[in-house]
Amino acid sequence: MNLLTIEHLTKSYTERLLFNDTAFSINEGEKVGLIGINGTGKSTLLRIAAGLEEPDGGTVVKGRSLYIRYLPQIPEFTPGDTILDSIVRDNKNEPHFSSVEELKASAKTMLNRLEIEDFDAKVETLSGGQRKRVALASVLLSTADLLILDEPTNHLDLETMEWLENYLKTYRGAVLVVSHDRYFLDAVCTRIWELRGKTIK
Repeated sequence: MNLLTIEHLTKSYTERLLFNDTAFSINEGEKVGLIGINGTGKSTLLRIAAGLEEPDGGTVVKGRSLYIRYLPQIPEFTPGDTILDSIVRDNKNEPHFSSVEELKASAKTMLNRLEIEDFDAKVETLSGGQRKRVALASVLLSTADLLILDEPTNHLDLETMEWLENYLKTYRGAVLVVSHDRYFLDAVCTRIWELRGKTIK
């Protein structure tokens, strides 16, 4: 089943054209990697696919009731939240958790796997790497039909990266992921697209 289709996508910043008549689609369960040199608009394309940014032209057609979770390259948090507060806030409506207690237990397990142990730390005190891993843990706890992940391997050691590879390979939903790590993409993805010449190859 088709989840997301983008057709005739055009997007510019000031005088710079990022995309011109770009088109792609993602089907149920697919794992798609997106590569390209810096500045080609990979993060912008992910935000458009996630519905967080509007294209200048073209159409974005989403499947009925499509549930998307998005991991940005630089996550933002609500100041004053603890790590656990933040994850509970983002996942409180996930239907597979029967209670807040179950959600908290799963969150702690996921955070430990991503080498985050102080669940009561305030989010504003975290380093960039810690913030990214907390945001990744939150997204991975979901049952989204489509995970859109911008550089999820940043700040991960080899062992944790291998764990993430296996997690995403067996994830029941579809995945659209940007990463500079080609080995990671080859291990996880069923298709790899390249942003080149203002379109996808």
